[in-house]
Amino acid sequence: METNKKSIFIGLGIFLILIGGFYIFKSMQYQDQFLPKTTADGISIGKQTVEEANKTLQKHYQEKTFKATEKGEELFAFTGSDIGVSNDFSETLEKQLAKQNPWSWPVSRFSSKNKQVAIEGAASDEAQVKEFVAALPLGNENRTKPVNATLKKTETDFEIQPEVKGNSFDLEKVNQLIREAVQKNSTTIELEQAYATPTVYADDEALQANLAEAKKLSDLSITYQIFGSEEIVPRETLVNWLNVDDTGSVGVDKAQLTAYMQKLSDKYSTYEKARDFTSSKKGVVSVPAGTYGWTLDVARETEALAEDILAGKDVDRTPRYNGSGYADDGNEFGENYIEIDLEAQHMWFYKDGKLALETDVITGKPSTPTPKGIFYVWKQERNATLTGEDYATPVDHWLPIDWSGVGIHDSPWQTNYGGKTYLTKGSHGCINTPPEVMVKIYDQIEIGTPVIVY
Repeated sequence: METNKKSIFIGLGIFLILIGGFYIFKSMQYQDQFLPKTTADGISIGKQTVEEANKTLQKHYQEKTFKATEKGEELFAFTGSDIGVSNDFSETLEKQLAKQNPWSWPVSRFSSKNKQVAIEGAASDEAQVKEFVAALPLGNENRTKPVNATLKKTETDFEIQPEVKGNSFDLEKVNQLIREAVQKNSTTIELEQAYATPTVYADDEALQANLAEAKKLSDLSITYQIFGSEEIVPRETLVNWLNVDDTGSVGVDKAQLTAYMQKLSDKYSTYEKARDFTSSKKGVVSVPAGTYGWTLDVARETEALAEDILAGKDVDRTPRYNGSGYADDGNEFGENYIEIDLEAQHMWFYKDGKLALETDVITGKPSTPTPKGIFYVWKQERNATLTGEDYATPVDHWLPIDWSGVGIHDSPWQTNYGGKTYLTKGSHGCINTPPEVMVKIYDQIEIGTPVIVY
């Protein structure tokens, strides 16, 4: 009986020694191997050395399938080998192996749960990813490209045209999403994140500032006082003058300003235009154009107006002009002028709105008639000599009125003035005036005085 008991104890001891030895043996084995049921990224690496686990994971990532979706629908799929996945996980695996307790292998062996170890995601080859993405069916032909918000001019105002987000792909973003997904061990890539996006949105501060500026300029008051009349630029016209460049900045269309100024000049300017004149004896007569008249300085006024608009200044002024005869009240002849009636062979001189003197005269003979028109005295000269192809005539008082040599002067060689004398003793085009009258006119006349000949 005692012999049997002894045999049992000896057998039990031997068994325990064997179990202990096996436990120690296995524990020593797991010094260099991962414990049973150890996984990385869902792949079993239990009982594998670092080198073996590294090869397992490399193969896993090369064969791993990734799916790219758009709004829940798959657009394409690829494996790690398609994008050059080739990571070395050795360092991470070494760290994970060092953290495990090799003596706990029985717990791991008989546990119902796998032990997950964290590893860094695989890295992809950047050049290969770009090449792969470039060959994908992501063309933007049938997709809406993003459009920046812009400042837009309507027929009567300015407004911000909102941005369009679109659904075209930014391939650089696609590249980035794929590489990040591989690195983060994510098998699904939501491509909506890779849409190309506008760079300017409706709430952009600069865009809002440009809108405010456009509206401010659109509300400017622009009024011209011209030759006794008033011209007010309608808001719609002003808006039409304004434009917006690619940056959203507000500018002025000088071509339209020039056209507007030219229309005003055509409407009001008197230079090279026949005008009605209220004569002393014949009522209103039409007088051809001459050297007297004015025109708007379209170029200078365009520049000035553009500058004022961009500076946000209201405008109320007389536009710049060139020439002679401009008057704010529209009376271009004013209170001082000379009137010559060729048919009556008579001249009137008005001073300060009153008749200062009048006289019969002798004008050009039929072969060299005195030109009709509206002229002005542009010089006063004493003791002048008038010359032509076949004459050189000295005069005491000389008042030229055009650029061809026609003027008013004394003519002591004439004896009878007025009537039909001009038919036989007419001048080369000048207005022959009695000397005693010419002295009085000369003493009272001013340079710039209009001379109306009809």
